[in-house]
Amino acid sequence: MRNALQLSSPLPAVLLLVVIVSAFLLAFSPTPSCAEVDNAYLNLLLRRATELKLHEDRGWKTLLHYSKSYRGVERSRIGDEKFFLSPDGKTDSAAELEATLRSFFVPAAKDGEHTSCRLPARFEWLKGKLDIDTSRLPPFTCSERDKTITLVDAKSAVLVFPVGHTNSPASMFGHTLLRIDSSRKSRLLSYAANYAAGTTDTNGFLYAYRGLTGGYPGYYSMMPYYEKTKEYNDLEHRDMWEYTLRLSEDEVKMMMNHLWELQTMSSPYYFLDENCSYNLLFVIEAARPQIHLTDRTGFFFVLPTDTIRVAKESGILDEPHYRPSQGTRIHAILSVMDLKDRKSAYTLAHGEGNPEALLQDGDVSNAEKMRMLDVAAEYVQVRYARDELDKDEYSKLYLKLLRARSKLGTPPVELYEIKEPSRPESGHRTSKVAVGAGVRRGEPVVELEAQPAFHGLLDPDIGYIRGAQIEFFNTALLYNAKTEDVRLKRVHLVDIISLAPRDTFFKSLSWKVAFGADREAMRNGQDALVFRLNTGGGYTYSSPWDGIIYGLGEADLVAGGKVRAGVSLAPGISVGILEQLTEWWKVHLFARGFLYRLGDHRDTVTFGAGQNFRVNQNNSITTQYSRQYMNSNVIEEAGLLWNHYF
Repeated sequence: MRNALQLSSPLPAVLLLVVIVSAFLLAFSPTPSCAEVDNAYLNLLLRRATELKLHEDRGWKTLLHYSKSYRGVERSRIGDEKFFLSPDGKTDSAAELEATLRSFFVPAAKDGEHTSCRLPARFEWLKGKLDIDTSRLPPFTCSERDKTITLVDAKSAVLVFPVGHTNSPASMFGHTLLRIDSSRKSRLLSYAANYAAGTTDTNGFLYAYRGLTGGYPGYYSMMPYYEKTKEYNDLEHRDMWEYTLRLSEDEVKMMMNHLWELQTMSSPYYFLDENCSYNLLFVIEAARPQIHLTDRTGFFFVLPTDTIRVAKESGILDEPHYRPSQGTRIHAILSVMDLKDRKSAYTLAHGEGNPEALLQDGDVSNAEKMRMLDVAAEYVQVRYARDELDKDEYSKLYLKLLRARSKLGTPPVELYEIKEPSRPESGHRTSKVAVGAGVRRGEPVVELEAQPAFHGLLDPDIGYIRGAQIEFFNTALLYNAKTEDVRLKRVHLVDIISLAPRDTFFKSLSWKVAFGADREAMRNGQDALVFRLNTGGGYTYSSPWDGIIYGLGEADLVAGGKVRAGVSLAPGISVGILEQLTEWWKVHLFARGFLYRLGDHRDTVTFGAGQNFRVNQNNSITTQYSRQYMNSNVIEEAGLLWNHYF
């Protein structure tokens, strides 16, 4: 018998020897390593990027949030160093591009650590520009990012503008956020992208100071849209305007990728420029860089209404959808109810009335019953949101009202018709210059005023919330034609007034705060410049003509060389009525008085009237008159100003 390993002929033995030798030579011969192949491909991509000058491409600079300062220096607006892969990435787009390409070739130790997972918008943009072969990159997985992208299912996007809220200094400017819609039918199941300051301050002066100086960190975040709707629409009673963005599905996905890489990144939040609205413009530009939204804004002041206007002018916004807040719905119903029915509804909302007894009341019409029960049910939800009721109390009372209401059927459409207010972009622009002439102390004067931001109490209400004033750096100069000298009339660094009307259901407090300098009459009757900190609070009510009537208690702290003790503190009071009589005519009548006893000895009482005539969206004419009694002196002033908003 042959041995099992014995070959039948010499040819197979020769072939076997050749195979063994070849394998040995292959194993020990020099071959290109994976690292060398990667470096060769990396160098190819780097050369191609340089040839194409991708670091100068607007798309790349948009992803880095680059913009030019008023000095012409180009730098990123992102403050978080974690956002940059190069130590010089904040100011050197070429260095950041090279560092980003190099990072693609670094193997990821864990799931989600590869650059394509952390910075997917950059990865997709460079992959498209350089036609990167991903099979030549180290393997990577992005489980968390892929799960989130799938969950959001981005198909379209909407720019949302919650209007200002007069009783909150943090929201008086308004706000903007992005809603990312999916294939789901309900928009409340969409996700919202937001950029906001990390603050809980409610003091107007402190909030203004920190907001102006970048004292708050700003963060990007993603959250379910229904949470923001509940916060703005229901808790803060802020109407919302929703503008669909004219973006393709691929562009929306690019936007989503950029939002992913921005979350957890922080930057200093500046009230007047690097704020919620301006930073979201970069997110929209990431989807379509050629629209140049950030280039259309000013260097110093960029406010939410400005960004809505800029986006509208670029052609990327559709017509808006108006979403009235819960507070607006309640006020709309209350406006057609008499005082007796309002009080009855208020009693029902506090569980002190009997809904079933109301149904049996033959002296009350079904329409009146519907209104009372609907307002009561809405207000119970407000009470629960304010933690006035626990969950069990809320459920019992709310269901009790709903059971009674269900017996009355569906209300006619006209019963709760809410008129759409003027759109945010229809209002005047947020900076103003004014020039005019008048008389002060019987002498002719010429006045020049500049108001960089935002809206004054006498400015037209169209596009703004009534009773709100926010002015920064309001400055006025007076030229006396008789003495031929120029003097500073005032400079108000901060001047905020919040006049929120009270009613049966909402017990709002009105308040004001101002800091700056004014030229006014001293105890000797001569004008002098004094530094001022003024604050106060009180009540405001709606007038019979749909205006507002207010009364505020105030404290006035002034300092200056002409003040007897250098510093003086006075209690005071101010009352007034503010009426937007027509779309083009607004009137303000007021009176105020102060008793300076601590540090000075002056008593001042001032009566005044102002009118604003709206010529068009960005032009108006103001007439003003005031008569002040100070000790034994009378100071009278009148003038006419032409206002141009820009």
